[in-house]
Amino acid sequence: MKAFVVDNSTPSQARPFLEALFAGKPDELHLLLWTLPEKRSYWFRTLEDAVQFAEKQRERDLYVGVGLSAKDYGVTRRCPSNEVAGIVGLWADLDLKSEAHSKAALPATVEDALQILPEQVQPTFIVRTGNGAHAWWLFREPLIFESDEDRRSAENLALRWQSLLRANAAARGWAFDRLADLARVLRVPGTKNCKDTANTKPVEIYQQTDRRYNPSDFEEFLDDQAIPDSEEQERTAQAWKEDFSDTPLAINPSAAVPEDLLARYMAADPRFQKTWRRQREDLKDQSQSGYDLALANFGTEAGLSEQQVVDLMIHHRRIHSQRPRTRLDYFQRTIAKAFKRTDEGSNTLPEAPPSHHPDSDGRADAGQQRTKPDSATTRALLCDRISTVLGVRVLRILKITGKEPTYQVELETSKIELPSVSKLVDQRSFRMAIASAADRLIPKIKPKLWEQVAQAMLDALTIEDGGEETDFVGSVRIHLESYLSETPFIDSIEEQPIQTRRKPTIIDGKIAICSSDFQSHMNKTNNENNSVKAVASMLTALGATSTRIRSARLRDQSRWLLPVAEFGPDDFGGTDKEASDAQPS
Repeated sequence: MKAFVVDNSTPSQARPFLEALFAGKPDELHLLLWTLPEKRSYWFRTLEDAVQFAEKQRERDLYVGVGLSAKDYGVTRRCPSNEVAGIVGLWADLDLKSEAHSKAALPATVEDALQILPEQVQPTFIVRTGNGAHAWWLFREPLIFESDEDRRSAENLALRWQSLLRANAAARGWAFDRLADLARVLRVPGTKNCKDTANTKPVEIYQQTDRRYNPSDFEEFLDDQAIPDSEEQERTAQAWKEDFSDTPLAINPSAAVPEDLLARYMAADPRFQKTWRRQREDLKDQSQSGYDLALANFGTEAGLSEQQVVDLMIHHRRIHSQRPRTRLDYFQRTIAKAFKRTDEGSNTLPEAPPSHHPDSDGRADAGQQRTKPDSATTRALLCDRISTVLGVRVLRILKITGKEPTYQVELETSKIELPSVSKLVDQRSFRMAIASAADRLIPKIKPKLWEQVAQAMLDALTIEDGGEETDFVGSVRIHLESYLSETPFIDSIEEQPIQTRRKPTIIDGKIAICSSDFQSHMNKTNNENNSVKAVASMLTALGATSTRIRSARLRDQSRWLLPVAEFGPDDFGGTDKEASDAQPS
């Protein structure tokens, strides 16, 4: 890629910018220049006329439409998306953290914001807009629509591209607005950002390259990144929302459970087979209500939706010529009893297959091995699905490694700190944490369904190293280095007063310490309350070995020999005692 250094002192940046955007524009199509604060539209068929107009707007807010139109819509209108006649490329609007943007989760600089742009697909232009930046990926020639299907394909491509950028932003904990409509307008360089009239800012080209693309280049790249098309994204979002929402129950007298599903259940659990055939001798309540409750128990254990459980009971009543129940509250009470029932033993009934194909909604079928997302983009897309369920935009979920890992849920406007995995997956704790951070109470989700949400959050985790201090072995190493650096060594335990007899010494070229002296130093220094047993466990984890020092005149003393590779005597001022009255056993 060839990048050009842009001279911002040139008379006009509008001319080379607009000439690059609209090179090859069909003569009959119009381009749009739009001004603020008047919100007036200016339509041009001739590129030179548009350039001359733009050059006269250097001290004003001026925007250019990303799409071409077949006609002049007048000064008060812009071409709607469903009438755009073509586009010149793809685009991105990158917001920065500033007074102009209320969202807290935004990059601080243009350089930071550019990190979300794929390195393999460099933009043709990057325009600094004052409070952010715009990126343009220009086509080799304008993409002109010959049919409504062409326009829908372009809309889909733009949305997929925006989805990729949003996923990349979320992977860094930043918000990104998907602005994929074909009627979008973006700022023209060589003008001013006058939103704050007391502090106007120049709009200028930040970077320019010679890169041009075919639409198929983006399609292939997005396929490689597993970014679904717009229809699939909508289906997936709707599927997740429906699966976890309180959809009103319906009583359908003709409801039937698929025969293949019934066969699976009966093959997996003889109790279900006897229940379905009404042959449960062990059932205390032999009425149809008793069998309804037994079926509801099976259904809730298997993860069926409430509607599926209702259909199961209706189907069962019908095939056994039992009186149909027509009141919804009867089914609701029965299902509520099933949900309250405590699990006893293992559940042998196979879970219900998901309502939608796993390839379309990201959830694995029951019994299949789970596949954890292997890329930041995939995890960000999973966070999108979680967001549709919670009703709150979740950018990413972090796990900070350590002896006791901590968790962070990053929202668009705030960040939630959770001290343990139990606080993350516990619905009540999670709801209260969201309410405290976002001033919004997310909907309650039934326990069985919440387990799926919690697992999705675990699948979406981005792992960040908590550093040596948070790692068990690393933290012990730091404590031990502090102890050895601050504690004077003794030549041997002989002839030492009792208060220094347990200080570090050197035996056979290794540092030898007493766990009790190390324990005392660590607890005093860090205001902790570690037991000698806990300290011994720490030293074992470091690779230290226990020994006993025997003395002719003193009681035997227990010592821990530290690994030389990490704790060499020379590193801590110790000297090796070749001869000592005390020798290790």
